[in-house]
Amino acid sequence: MTMTASTLLFRLLLALVVLAPVPFAAQRPWAWSLMGVTIGLLLLLWGALVLTGRARAAMPMSRLWFPAVPFLLVLCWAVLQTTGLVPAGWQHPLWGEAARALNAMNGSMVGSISLDPSMTVTAVLRLATYGGVFWLAVQLGRERARAREALVTLATAGIAYAVYGLAVRFGGWEYILWYPKWAYHGDVTATFVNRNAYGAYAGIGLLCCVALFVHGLRPTGTGDRRAFDLAEALLVRALPYLAGGLVIGTALLLSHSRGAFLATGVSLLVLIVALVKGRILRPGAAFPAVVALLVVGLSSVIISGDGTVDRLWRMNIDQEGRPDLMRQTLVAIGDAPWTGYGLGAFLPAFRLYRDSTLADTVVYDFAHNVHLELAMDLGLPGALVFYAAIIAVAAVCAAGLVRRRRDQIHPAVALAAMTLLGLHGLVDFSAQMPAIGATLALLLGIGYAQSWNTAEHGRSADW
Repeated sequence: MTMTASTLLFRLLLALVVLAPVPFAAQRPWAWSLMGVTIGLLLLLWGALVLTGRARAAMPMSRLWFPAVPFLLVLCWAVLQTTGLVPAGWQHPLWGEAARALNAMNGSMVGSISLDPSMTVTAVLRLATYGGVFWLAVQLGRERARAREALVTLATAGIAYAVYGLAVRFGGWEYILWYPKWAYHGDVTATFVNRNAYGAYAGIGLLCCVALFVHGLRPTGTGDRRAFDLAEALLVRALPYLAGGLVIGTALLLSHSRGAFLATGVSLLVLIVALVKGRILRPGAAFPAVVALLVVGLSSVIISGDGTVDRLWRMNIDQEGRPDLMRQTLVAIGDAPWTGYGLGAFLPAFRLYRDSTLADTVVYDFAHNVHLELAMDLGLPGALVFYAAIIAVAAVCAAGLVRRRRDQIHPAVALAAMTLLGLHGLVDFSAQMPAIGATLALLLGIGYAQSWNTAEHGRSADW
């Protein structure tokens, strides 16, 4: 690939996304802030390239308005939640109580919908960062060579983090980087703190490896060369990704994350269906592919999955308090269904609702259900608008499987990754880790960009 300014920009974006898991999944304030600032700079550089004629927008706004408009509306609503520009009846009653307690009724204290405007501003910046990753991936990932590079890079990163996690696990080192582990001892977490978050990230890497493995099996020759090309495809283009998938699968099992294990299994089936719909995998080969995945998966479970299977066998989420946590979250949603409590303000809002059914020693800064938490934060209308943006991306990717005649692997992986994190989000908060959110945004952007026929708006001109 020729190294143009746009290609360099794209590779900087890739480097940022694949390195994001290193500092504890970029969950620390300095890490996600650095990510946000860097994405902002990359957006400015891309804009400068477009304005100076060194690149042009590969995807016109006419193809982007249906996910962009609801996404921007959500950002605007979240910002509005931090201000006093809403009717007094929309503001949380605690602001009035605080004003009376502080004798601040002279107007020096301004109420808002959000219980903690600073936390909401933080959440807005993080969500805007993911939007920036998506935008750059759409505009720069329109070139098929770059899209392929992104998928291979994410697969390679998934393998690298899995190798690191397994090395730490089998080496007997209870460390994350150079810090002693303070949680999840005996579980593979790689550079993540939470085993469930790492399990979800490993699942995304596994999806990339399986997609590249299946895609690599397709012979390119005909006639006498077909058998030779098939052997070359298997040994050179496909087997490395199968081996990498086995490494990632082993790390996923040794993370002992039940939710990530089950969500990855379902998303792999979604991937197979998408690859069939995209004509990458022939219908007649789909059943053998599923059988092969099951055989390989069961072999990995037998070898490395004792802990995960044991946790699945004696699954009892009641012991973890999640049903009570979700029940109280639903109560909170019912008290403010239209306005919410402020994007990212779950922690202070939930303090008002926790009761004796939840452990006193646990600080619930997440709802362990991203969908309920989003409804509680934004209100039901705001959450629905956000999901409208996600559904718009999914619809375009699904259509791309049918209308494209090549490169359908990218929308297929995007749909599978969306399924994985959506299902895992029913029981955990992996999608709220910045490293995972950025990775999903990149995959969705690439999948979206590669879901349109080239002839519909021409090739991007980068020079």
